[in-house]
Amino acid sequence: MKKKLTAIFAGVIMLATLVACNKEESGDITTMNMNKYMKLGEYKGLTVDYIPDEVTDDSVEEEIKSILIANSEKIGVKEGKVKNGDLVNVDYVGYKDGVAFDGGTAKSQNIRVGAGNYIPGFEEAMVGMTPGETVEAEMTFPEEYHSSELAGQDVVFAITCNFIYPEITDEVVVAMESDKYGTKDEFYTYVEEKVRSDAEENNSSNITALAFEKILENSEFKEVPESIKKMQKEDLEKKYKVAIDAGAGDLETVVQYIYGCSADELIDVYAKQRMAIQAIAKAEGIEVTDAEIDERLSELAEEFGTDPQGYLDANEITREKFKELMISEKVQQFVYENTKTASAVTDGE
Repeated sequence: MKKKLTAIFAGVIMLATLVACNKEESGDITTMNMNKYMKLGEYKGLTVDYIPDEVTDDSVEEEIKSILIANSEKIGVKEGKVKNGDLVNVDYVGYKDGVAFDGGTAKSQNIRVGAGNYIPGFEEAMVGMTPGETVEAEMTFPEEYHSSELAGQDVVFAITCNFIYPEITDEVVVAMESDKYGTKDEFYTYVEEKVRSDAEENNSSNITALAFEKILENSEFKEVPESIKKMQKEDLEKKYKVAIDAGAGDLETVVQYIYGCSADELIDVYAKQRMAIQAIAKAEGIEVTDAEIDERLSELAEEFGTDPQGYLDANEITREKFKELMISEKVQQFVYENTKTASAVTDGE
């Protein structure tokens, strides 16, 4: 279950509204004295086993492909023949001894010709094709291929070229109608910056999640207040309401399917994470002012075309819960900045 929980934490606190009688049971965790319920363990200077993502040519290529695919209707298609380096949309069927083999059939696949992502001979067979054309090409699976049934085997692939994506030019970029880029150079700059930003965000999320696993292991929990457990259950019910209403099962069934643990186990982990975050905030004097809350709400409200209270109402979030989220963001950033990765320790220290 640990790997599942690492993936789901990812720096996010789910929010839900809870109405009750006294302040400590009101769902405003930021006012609760966590020392009554837990003893916070070591939470900074931790080291986690993680190799950070880096920006690579492959990751930039995947982002370019995803943008072209998303804009395929706007940018149109390229006429002429497929050449090395083209991004091509194809269907294919693989045959062994005249019979289509399992895993060898696909439709509407986007392939960068010459990238070397398919077995030898596959991408080469596409060079010179025109949209609508089908070619049959003989090729041999590598001896080290992961499927023992296909390794070293001679096969025939019938490949149909559906269309060729146009090369990226200023005209093609303009056709995408994006406010993020207007020229070819701006497009490539945007892609590289986005891939770098996504990698940094993914690293931060994963490192923080791993750090919180250790924080929970280092801490002692005397009691998890029922008010927090109740909030977590309501959070999960809100998050998976669509799936539950669609007949996927009750909350327990959905949680078991997605996370491989019981709903009670998941609720317990989430609750302890929230408690630990507030305990760290208290220990480090991390706070959020009313002015900060107002500023963030105003920004979000403007983005979604409403007013601050309208934003809260639309998202069923109380101001107290919004404050908790903002504190959580600060704490998670603090934990991230104070956590080292095993690779950093090995390479630099």
